Amino acid sequence: MTSHDLRQTVVKAAQALHREGLVVGTAGNVSARAAKSQAMHITPTGAAYESLTVADIVTVTFEGDPVEGAGLPSAESLLHGAIYRARPDAGAVVHAHPLFASVLAVRHEEIPPIVDEQVIYLGGGVAVSTYAPAGSDELAANALQALGMRNAALLANHGTVAVGRDPANALDLTRLVERLARIWYFAAARPGAQRLPDEIVQAEMELFAMLQHTESG
Repeated sequence: MTSHDLRQTVVKAAQALHREGLVVGTAGNVSARAAKSQAMHITPTGAAYESLTVADIVTVTFEGDPVEGAGLPSAESLLHGAIYRARPDAGAVVHAHPLFASVLAVRHEEIPPIVDEQVIYLGGGVAVSTYAPAGSDELAANALQALGMRNAALLANHGTVAVGRDPANALDLTRLVERLARIWYFAAARPGAQRLPDEIVQAEMELFAMLQHTESG
């Protein structure tokens, strides 16, 4: 995929993120790993999603240094770069502020394994990172700890981060996290909410590992 095509996938995912109400205003950010380099294509800070174009997407190193593009990269560039450095399997990152997932992030409440697709596609429960200020090295480090080798995490008092093979996949995982958050919010409000049996989680974790290996290969 060419650099232009990669940046186009970032635009499409970012606009869908806004259109579906997973962010408000200019919040949130989307990136894709640049091909054959230690760089990423990422949404600019403060840009209106409705008018976002390929030319607006900024290319920076994983440390946030400019490579291509005149705009300022997202304030969460350190988060994205840290994930790409730690996760060779990561082709894209989406950071969003979905409503129900953000409620759980404010409560510092993880989403335990409750439905099959959660384990198969995300790798188990969705953990909550320790709080750190937005845009900080500490937030990036805490997010990595919460993620581990899973594909999504809640950022305390902030929102979500999802790791995918490309921006469309990372966006789908963001949607899944919000759906899970809604299910858990209502299920946990009454006595009797049940998690998946341990043996099922273990079997589905093996399937998750197989899928990750297949996609990264």
